[in-house]
Amino acid sequence: MNNQQIIIYNENDIIESAFEYFRKKGFPYPDLPIHICMQEINKLANTPMDKLIRTNTAYNVADTYHKHRFECHAINMKSPLEAFQDDKTLKKTLYLTYKYNKYIPDGKLGKLSIINGTQACSNFRPGFACYIYKTYCKPHDVVLDTSTGFGGRLIGFIASNINGKYIGIDPCKKTHLANIKMATDLKFIDKVELYNSAVEDLDEKLLHEKCDFAFTSPPYFCKEYYSDEDNQSHNRYKTFDEWVNGFLRPMIKFQYNSLKNNSFNIINIADVKIKNKIYPLKDITISLASEIGFQFIKEEIFPLQKRMGVNTDSISVEPILIFKKY
Repeated sequence: MNNQQIIIYNENDIIESAFEYFRKKGFPYPDLPIHICMQEINKLANTPMDKLIRTNTAYNVADTYHKHRFECHAINMKSPLEAFQDDKTLKKTLYLTYKYNKYIPDGKLGKLSIINGTQACSNFRPGFACYIYKTYCKPHDVVLDTSTGFGGRLIGFIASNINGKYIGIDPCKKTHLANIKMATDLKFIDKVELYNSAVEDLDEKLLHEKCDFAFTSPPYFCKEYYSDEDNQSHNRYKTFDEWVNGFLRPMIKFQYNSLKNNSFNIINIADVKIKNKIYPLKDITISLASEIGFQFIKEEIFPLQKRMGVNTDSISVEPILIFKKY
């Protein structure tokens, strides 16, 4: 019996047809209907704790509302949208997709993120956020997120079923409005309190001892560009020292003032390399938090999303710094 695979359409024919299709269709933004978003969150809510740490369940829920994330990029890199608009890059993306998957879908092209010269601004995985909330929060807790971002931690909070309140702060107008729309569509708007502001512009006593838990992943100095708005920390602070004293210190102080005693504060932050210089964000964050009054409890790891198409068993991780206010 001949088990040789039958090839009617060769690789080049498929890739060329896919290229024409995506050029006509445009960028394949995630676009889940509300009922699918709800089902994804239900699925995440029922994921076992040991699976939450690495699951990508419900990742595309927030991306459905934050389509502008695909216009954002790391320093000196292209955004996924810019990569898509370049014919050579798109064809390479389609080639890699077919090579690794043996199939090119009509939806999201994950390979755009691994093309040389392209680096997107990632969203926080809702599954890991859900894990953190379930581990550290009590029912009905009020949680604070000083860099709300693209909604990944908000989706994780909804799925955690803590049934408390999520207070989020973000300077980007598009991001703020997208989170309002997302919370409204998901019937969660009465359990969120969102501020469209840079955290350092808010009165540090605005939420004085109102919160039971704080959890965020702030910008990594000027590593990523989120928007052209003047209140973005990468636009406002031109040197590292200015950023540390103008953004990072006030952020941690705001968290401290907002938390009740005996509350945890968790910050996902890592050292970054920019133009061949390493900036020690982790150690500076620990030092600042201790100076402000937090006690550093321990460091855990946050496993990042595995980059599709990368032939390796290793998984990149980032620090999760755990502090407590006594």
